[in-house]
Order: sequence, then structure tokens, then C-alpha cells
Amino acid sequence: VREIFKKARQVAPAIIFFDELDALAPARGTAGDSHTMESVLNQFLTEMDGLQDLRDVVVMGATNRPDIIDPALLRTGRFDRLIYIGEPDLQGRIEVMRIHTQMMPIEGSATEDLIDLTKTYTEEDLEQLALHFERGKIYRSDEMAELIQTHGSGDGELSQLTRRRLLKELWTKLEVTVTDDLADEIFTDIATQTAGFVGADLEGLCREAGIFAMREGAKQVSRKHFEQARAKIHPTMNDNLRVAYQKIQKHFKGGLPKEVQPPEYQ
Repeated sequence: VREIFKKARQVAPAIIFFDELDALAPARGTAGDSHTMESVLNQFLTEMDGLQDLRDVVVMGATNRPDIIDPALLRTGRFDRLIYIGEPDLQGRIEVMRIHTQMMPIEGSATEDLIDLTKTYTEEDLEQLALHFERGKIYRSDEMAELIQTHGSGDGELSQLTRRRLLKELWTKLEVTVTDDLADEIFTDIATQTAGFVGADLEGLCREAGIFAMREGAKQVSRKHFEQARAKIHPTMNDNLRVAYQKIQKHFKGGLPKEVQPPEYQ
């Protein structure tokens, strides 16, 4: 902890982000009287409001269990702002699925058809193709197909996996979006069935869909595989957990209020 803060001060302005903050600084008396955990907590307190100023250094943390973080760390001048990030809504779930299927071949999708058009492309050809992309533009699949068909040297031997990766990376780098109606239809259908799913649940669902396809020896992931994965993966959020977080969001200020009960996990 000391080294992290030291480096942040040296390169300021900087942001320090601690994930799973509850594991780093649990409330004293709950970690089996571990001297190590208490030392970590004390170092946190020293660094955040000690003699050395945190000028131009922003400290952030993430946790699913704000109720077990030591209250001393949540007082004014330390981690004194709580922002509740709930489960994603319908559009959020669609976006999460798009992220976790970027490198996944979706059966019948426009993206796969576009990748097939680059069979003769070399890596240099793809880089040259990217010069014709307009940054931030949303392309129809037929517009992108026309661009691809008018370029390329004709002597490429890249694998489909490599071409998919390179093309997707170029789209991401240039903030280019290509419409894919079939893939979006699948994601929308699955998203409507996954209320209560958080990002990790949706990531697991996409991964399971890929596993189902592999077990069948399929080269592409179909709607059926996503539906099979949906039946296997269950949501993290439940009504009790949702209510508990809402209470924390409403009452959490200057340490943990006594009336907030620990969330009930499935």
C-alpha cells in the first residue's frame, strides 16, 4: 500500500483504484485478529490523511460488501463518497454481451460475413483498409463490405481467427461500429430473459455458450447455444440483496449505519 501511494505521488496527477476493498480493509475484529490486515488498514489511514498531502491523487475503490469495510476508512476525507452501481438494465446487458462476444463467431452474423471477405488480406492490407474508416462512424454492413471488397492485395494467408482479431481491434481503435442485426437480435432476446444478471453473470453466459458450441464441434456459436447457457447460468441479484443495497445507498454516510443488515447472498 505504501509503495502504491508513493508511486502515485511521484507521477501525479494519478488515480489509485483498489478492487475488492473489503478484502483489503475489513472491519477490525472480523479478520481473525490478523495483525497483517490491521497493518494494511493502518497504512491506508496514514496514507489518505497523514502528513503527506495527496495532491492531484484521486483514490477510488470498489466492493460488493461495503457493510464489512472498517468504518474508519469511510469517514470524511477518506472514502467518503459512495456511488451505487446497480445491475445493468436491458440496454446495458446488451452492451455487456457485445463486449464479451467480440472475438466470438456468431452463426449467420453480418460480422462473420465481413470477416470472410478478408480471406485474401494480409496484416498490412487490414491496416491500409483502416485508413479509409471514418473515426466514430456507424457503418451498415453493406457499406463495410463495399470497403473491404475494394481493397486487399490478394495474397494473404492469415487465419480467420487472426483476421477477426485484427479487424475488431481496428474497429475498436477507431471507434467504428458496424451494424449486425442478427447478433443484436440474439443479444436482445437473451437480455430480456436475464433481468438481475450482473456483468460477471453475462460474461459467464457468453463463455458457456462458447463451451456448448465447442462440445458439439460447431465452428460458430448459434442462438441455441446462448439459450442453453441461459438455462444454466443464474442471476447474482435477488430481491433481498437488491433491498439491502438500496438501504446502504440511502443511509450510508460517514461510516456504516447500525440499521443496515449484511446483504443476503444466494
